[in-house]
Amino acid sequence: MTEKAPIRVTQPTIKIARFLADLKAGSTWGLQICSETKLGSGSVYSVLDRFESYGWVESFWEEDNNRRGARRRLYKVTSVGKKSLKQLVAEKESTTILIQSRARVQS
Repeated sequence: MTEKAPIRVTQPTIKIARFLADLKAGSTWGLQICSETKLGSGSVYSVLDRFESYGWVESFWEEDNNRRGARRRLYKVTSVGKKSLKQLVAEKESTTILIQSRARVQS
C-alpha cells in the first residue's frame, strides 16, 4: 500500500476495495457500488473520497448526453490503486484467516 494507507480499515472499506479490485469494466459509479456491495451512499462516497486522496481511484463526470437523468460521477481504479486495493484485501483476508485459526485452537 502507499504511505497514505488507511489507519482504520472497516468492513465497508474492505467491501468497496474488493469490488474495485475485481472491477472488470473501465469505470463504475457510486450508486452501482452501493447496489453491488449493499452499502449506503454515505459509506461508499466517503471511502471513494479517501481512495481518491490516496491516488487509488480517479473520478470524472460522465460524458453520455443521450442517457436520461443526471450526469454520473464515474470512478476508475488507477494502476497504483489496483495493486494497493488487492494488497489491502489480501492483508485483511490473511488476518481474518489467522484470527479464525487462533479461535479454533483456543476452543
